[in-house]
Amino acid sequence: MDLDTLRFANFSKLQEAIADWEHMTKRLLDLKHDAEHNLKAKADKANWAGLNATVTREFVDKTAGEFEDAHTQADSITKILKDTHGELVGYHNQLNATLEREPNNHLTVIDTGHGTFTVTGSTRPDWASDPSGKTSAYSQKDIDGLRDDIQRILSKATESDNSAAKLLRLLVDQAKYGFSDAHYTDRDSAAKAVEEADKVAKILKKDPSEVSDTELNELNSVLAQYKNDPLFAERFATDVGPKRTLEFYSGIVDDSQFAVNPRSGHGLTDAQQKRMQLAEGLEKPLGMTLATASHSDSSAMQSWKSQVINLGGTDLRPDGENPVYGFQVMSNLMRNGEYKTDFLHDYGNHLIAYEKSHTSDEYGGLQHRVTRKGVLPWDRSGGWEQLHYGDTNDAGRDPMTGFMEALGHNSEASTQFFNEGDHFKYLAEQRDWPQDFAGDHAKTIAGYDSLGHALESATTGAPYDAHPPQLHRDLDTAKVAEKVVHLYGQPAEGNDKERTQLSGAELMKKQDGIQDSLSRIGSAYIDDLNWSMDDDDKRSVFAQDGTGRSMGERAHLQASDTRGFLGTLGQDPKAYAQIGAAQQVYTTSVLDAHQPTVDSHGVVHSAAAETAVRTGAEVQGIIDQSRADQSTAEGAAKEAAYNAAVDQRIGRQKEIAGALVGGAFSLIPEPESGLASTIVPIATENTQDQITSHIEENLDKYGESQHRQLADVRQGDRKAIYDAGFTSSWEPGRHALERLNGSTWHGDAYYQVRENLKNAQATGYTAGSNAQQEAGNLPVTE
Repeated sequence: MDLDTLRFANFSKLQEAIADWEHMTKRLLDLKHDAEHNLKAKADKANWAGLNATVTREFVDKTAGEFEDAHTQADSITKILKDTHGELVGYHNQLNATLEREPNNHLTVIDTGHGTFTVTGSTRPDWASDPSGKTSAYSQKDIDGLRDDIQRILSKATESDNSAAKLLRLLVDQAKYGFSDAHYTDRDSAAKAVEEADKVAKILKKDPSEVSDTELNELNSVLAQYKNDPLFAERFATDVGPKRTLEFYSGIVDDSQFAVNPRSGHGLTDAQQKRMQLAEGLEKPLGMTLATASHSDSSAMQSWKSQVINLGGTDLRPDGENPVYGFQVMSNLMRNGEYKTDFLHDYGNHLIAYEKSHTSDEYGGLQHRVTRKGVLPWDRSGGWEQLHYGDTNDAGRDPMTGFMEALGHNSEASTQFFNEGDHFKYLAEQRDWPQDFAGDHAKTIAGYDSLGHALESATTGAPYDAHPPQLHRDLDTAKVAEKVVHLYGQPAEGNDKERTQLSGAELMKKQDGIQDSLSRIGSAYIDDLNWSMDDDDKRSVFAQDGTGRSMGERAHLQASDTRGFLGTLGQDPKAYAQIGAAQQVYTTSVLDAHQPTVDSHGVVHSAAAETAVRTGAEVQGIIDQSRADQSTAEGAAKEAAYNAAVDQRIGRQKEIAGALVGGAFSLIPEPESGLASTIVPIATENTQDQITSHIEENLDKYGESQHRQLADVRQGDRKAIYDAGFTSSWEPGRHALERLNGSTWHGDAYYQVRENLKNAQATGYTAGSNAQQEAGNLPVTE
């Protein structure tokens, strides 16, 4: 900054700009509130159908979001300008005060342009008669002191001005269209974020083998602190560059540094254990930082994302013992954070295309080479490096696992991806997911669990691990749900010697680890599953959606697929408990909304309640028959697992989380992890306290009936299974009768309602059991 620019600065224009921004920020805040509480709130409550239910509501949601981002960006800009104005005014005052105090006011200071200036002393009129020969009235010390003071002030003013300009450019560049949601309360916090990014980026430019534990710990800590900061994330990612980022991570997790001589009889040294912990600790903060950066629309980040995808098939360790490809490294970093939708879309398309075009390898010596066909590029005969630590069944070699986790954290991307082309068929049915074990005790393939997470996200419209759980179903999520129910409800085709199509149960067994996700998807669409069993009748009691969806946004399922899907879930202990409890919740809510009545003429009106009870009992009959068949096939040990699962499930579900987004009903976390949750839609418009009380009481009774004959069940007694299931399927009807004020009814009206509901329950349970037997969905063992 030039001397005269600061010395004679007029800040009135900047002050006017700040006032304009403050006014604009206030107006945008009002518009934001209006968009949230008026525009969006009305759209959420509107009973729209057709295009209004999807396109218009989505447009309204995005518009409301833009107002929020506009206010956020305006507020950040205002605060950066105010802080900069305050600093520059301070430096302006410091400069003039410095020039005016003694003895500086007698020295001559001249601006020579381009940030330079001169300081000289005044010539003494009597200098010729002075024996010392001094021409100036002041010492060189005075001149040097003033020069240094001026330079210090100008340097700080220049830094303040440049920092503000850089931050404003970075902030505005975050969004190519619309506004950025990056928010800063002051200029210094934004500047500090960029400064820290520049600092830790230098660590990644070093050879990974030369990075000390102290440096790696510092890197992990800073990334963890700033992982959600947009300016930090973009600055860091673009400064390091895509290729260097992938190479660095690949080098840090290189498993050769953790090699142990098997003859030594010792495990990892203390130093190796510490280094492994630090290496394992890098994956999450680095991945989340890159996820934040991916949302920037700056030209630098657009280039970064494009280059990362192009590096997918590149061996990042060309001189190493085994290859490490870009897809493998980037997919491991994708496990955490929410990456931007368009990046995930392009990345996934390229990853699948690469897999489909690289399906063979060669191995053997020079004299005898063997070619294998139909193998994934990550499942070849050669050795592979470990790129992920902490899971014995997941070494991070299969890049599809990490990519599925990324889709699991971005519901928009996952829904879009599984509805595009043959992605669903390829991933859920055709792809032979490889074992990716990192330990001797691994039993399941990690990729199937991650596939389930991606499908959960795609069907529920929310991250699979959202806490509290959320449910945002629409036309697109319903399409994925239809595919899931159809695939995992399908019958087997072919014969025992040659299967042309696995049954849904066989597929679930093969994909061990996906069961919990399938049951949560079933729970999230329990209303549509019930509707399909009533033939999707528009006049059905199940046609009235309690979560605000139009009929066009519902999942339209074939009854045969639904019954097959439920039969598949019944073969797994935890899935059985999950879907059974979800059905209890939903049936209770339907009965709460459609209680039997008697008119003034003594005529009973209970058709809707009968349908709810009959269908709920049919669901219980299907899963009980499946459970009984599976228990017979696998013995008493399997039955004990079923009962343990029911016990855990009911114990947790008695703690009700309450009504959440869109009238959905939430059940609290899984017993094992305390994280993954189940959300079940409800049909009633009753108050939250009322429906919570009804469901809580019904779940208690359901759990009791499931365990009433526990001793017999543990002996594998099929009759005990049916008795317990039949009793539990009556709980919603019994509870509904208890809430009726039958004492005011005339004649035998109450007993007629009771008889109607009991007949409906018996009919439904028998129909479900028979349907499961007729479907031929045989138990799957090994």
